Amino acid sequence: MIDSLREAILTGRYRPGERLVQDELADAFGISRIPLREALRRLEGEGLVLMSPNRGAIVRPLGPKDVVDLYDLRLALESLALRRAAERYADLREATQQRSEEAMHAIAAGDLTTLFHLDRDYHAELAAASDNPHLVAALGGQWSQIMRVMHAYLEIETYPPGIWDDHAAIASAVAHGDGEAAVARLECHLVLSRDRILSHLRETNAR
Repeated sequence: MIDSLREAILTGRYRPGERLVQDELADAFGISRIPLREALRRLEGEGLVLMSPNRGAIVRPLGPKDVVDLYDLRLALESLALRRAAERYADLREATQQRSEEAMHAIAAGDLTTLFHLDRDYHAELAAASDNPHLVAALGGQWSQIMRVMHAYLEIETYPPGIWDDHAAIASAVAHGDGEAAVARLECHLVLSRDRILSHLRETNAR
């Protein structure tokens, strides 16, 4: 059940700041209140839910600082992963091309959830190519928050069209052992995504 509730939060079925009414959740997911309360506590530990005596459970709100902090951490971790992967001449070009083709189909179908999962899998594979399991675990622990931010503020209309060109260029640089070129492209890639999300967030808050 917790996986279903987590996915509902990550994909925007329950929006940041929205109150999670336990009776409604119990009905929606077909469970009793005791395991539901335990699931909410676990999601609170993951940073997805806030619990308070007065308001009950709400989906943890997101602010500009959350986005900036998350992307700063992501850039630091992924830059290290790329440098280590480039030292090993890890070749992920074929897998990246396959995901790029799947992403084009998802864009045409308006399927954001598939797009975000493809994006996550691409970055996770690059991290794994570092051959540093501690780095992989550190980055993996951030993906729930990363995907929640992306789902909350990116739509098909605002999904950056050049994302998979960036992915291909990064994979090519790593395969050729050029870690610095890979990191430079990654920085541009993540800054563009971050700034689009921040712009959407500020527009939403101004309404």
